[in-house]
Amino acid sequence: MATESPGFGQNTKTNQRSVGLRRLSLAMIATDRTAEGFTGLSDGAGGPGAVLAAFKAAAPYLGLPPRVVHAVDWLFRFTQRQDWEPGARPVVWPSASVQQADLGLGATQAKALNRHLVELGLVAMRDSPNGKRYGRRDRGGRIIEAYGFDLSPLAVRFEEFRAVAEKGRAEREAVRQLRRRVTIARKAIEQIVETAVEVGLEPGAFVREAEEARRLSWRLSRAESSEVLALGVAKLERCHGGLRGRLDELIAGRPKTSQKDVETDPRGPDFRPHQYKYKSNLDPE
Repeated sequence: MATESPGFGQNTKTNQRSVGLRRLSLAMIATDRTAEGFTGLSDGAGGPGAVLAAFKAAAPYLGLPPRVVHAVDWLFRFTQRQDWEPGARPVVWPSASVQQADLGLGATQAKALNRHLVELGLVAMRDSPNGKRYGRRDRGGRIIEAYGFDLSPLAVRFEEFRAVAEKGRAEREAVRQLRRRVTIARKAIEQIVETAVEVGLEPGAFVREAEEARRLSWRLSRAESSEVLALGVAKLERCHGGLRGRLDELIAGRPKTSQKDVETDPRGPDFRPHQYKYKSNLDPE
């Protein structure tokens, strides 16, 4: 009598995942490959503390949330300097219950966080046959056997983290300097308008360009990229240069009059010219 064999994908004992094994994603496989590149920290690297410091300095520029940074920081509490030497591997094995208690997480949250750490390329998981985390050290403190969180991807990416942090700091400083130039250019343009009014020039053309510069300054106050800010600053500074040149030409072209030949108030206060006062609004609707 013929028997029907189970089809592919049916839930049988032969195709069930073994206990302790986790589903692998492409990102997790990539992290494992990164971990394979660990050959130990060089003598001048500064040990695990330097790796952690480089990671934490780069984290804001990598867009990593605080909970990820805190989790990595917490894992480093369980490692020792000799774990990062050539021939060793920095694996730590805090239990799931300790992790949940220390980080204030539920079981599902802890599993999701651990998977996220792996997929971000920060840690690799070394699973034991039964899925438990544990390890042993010899009398000298060297790891003999360990299953848990492998921190070696962080060491492999050490120079990357340093470069990211350095680039991020440079970008932040560039943004700071460009914001300062925005303020200087905006105030200089406002000063030109005020000068034009004070010397009796028609302020209309100056005011129109000053208002456009004000709106641009307001938009730039929300820009985060140095590239965007640099384009805006260049436009503001061109505007300032153009207005200053026009002001100088108009003042130079005015006929010179003697102060004593001019009656400033010939017919009383009711006939005085309107005094225009330019005041910018830095928060347009």
